Amino acid sequence: MKIIHLVLGKANPDRMNGVNKVAHNHATYMSRLGYDVSVWGITANPVYDFPERNYKTLLFNTSNSRLRLSKTLRQAIAYLYEDTIFHIHGALIPEFFLVAGMLRKKGIPYIYTPHGAFNKIALMKNHWLKKIYISLLERTILRGARKVHFLGESEFEYIDRLIPLKNKVLVPNGQDMEELSFEYQQMRTETEPVFGFCGRLDIYYKGLDMLLEAFAEYKRKNGRGVFWIIGDGPDREQLELQARRLNIINDMTFFGSMFGNDKLNTIANMHAFFHPSRSEGSPTAVLEACGIGVPCVVSAATNMGAYIEKYECGIVLKNNDVVSLTGAFFACEDLFYSGELEPMGKKATTMVKNEFDWLSIAGKLLNIYSIP
Repeated sequence: MKIIHLVLGKANPDRMNGVNKVAHNHATYMSRLGYDVSVWGITANPVYDFPERNYKTLLFNTSNSRLRLSKTLRQAIAYLYEDTIFHIHGALIPEFFLVAGMLRKKGIPYIYTPHGAFNKIALMKNHWLKKIYISLLERTILRGARKVHFLGESEFEYIDRLIPLKNKVLVPNGQDMEELSFEYQQMRTETEPVFGFCGRLDIYYKGLDMLLEAFAEYKRKNGRGVFWIIGDGPDREQLELQARRLNIINDMTFFGSMFGNDKLNTIANMHAFFHPSRSEGSPTAVLEACGIGVPCVVSAATNMGAYIEKYECGIVLKNNDVVSLTGAFFACEDLFYSGELEPMGKKATTMVKNEFDWLSIAGKLLNIYSIP
């Protein structure tokens, strides 16, 4: 069986694109298990400028029209053998609608991972446009897939309100503990707690507006901690303006994009990691923080709540709002001064080892591939 993962991009793990990171890990660990794996990427910059990997990569130019595939991509699909299975990563993408149609004509099965696109909150943005698109195009991809693979329970359950599916499966993301190896350097004092966030700076989806409002309320009520933000994105300037408006800019650090040892070391210097997403598939940043040993404060929308509660390694917000987040800041401050955050962090690492091993998850997906 030949396995091909298809993405918009290059599956570069050193970028902030979560979809590409997941596709890279799927390909990496399936290759480690001995399978013939490739990644095909559709990109406006088909230059092979990414780290060495253990699977083959083919890059295809984007076309002038989103409703037309490049000639080279169409030819590559035409030459596929029947023992191939495709795994398409991402939803609401016109190019993928065209690819799925070509695959069905050739009798080649495909797995389809929407990566959080069908969460209730995600669908609220451009609601009518998405509703029309799903009705005209996306419905065909979903029902034509061998399996539709969801990363989180919220999306797995909500999809049936849109399009009832009998071919859906639920398998979360994973985390390789070896990738969390880094050289630790102290960046913090132990006199005050360091709270943090890492990810794409998208205010609405990541709940960052509420997070800053809650931190401001925490500081107004004499909270002693500071807040670090790792990442970049379309809303960074707006977030910094909000921090200034709330008079908390001097208690915050915006690090911008960080990768490798720098990113992991900075997360490791946090005492508690916050991720109050309004919409999420399966957040890799939470798995990284927990794997490093940092307790996490998460919303239900992260789909991590059941795991956090099972291992008692963080706080699950009862309501994803400013009041609950403010309370979480104070709760973490109390745990910091009582010395309870460190043992919670050790439980977080145990959770990742037990529940999110990438080889185990790759094996589950391979079993799904073989089910008609």
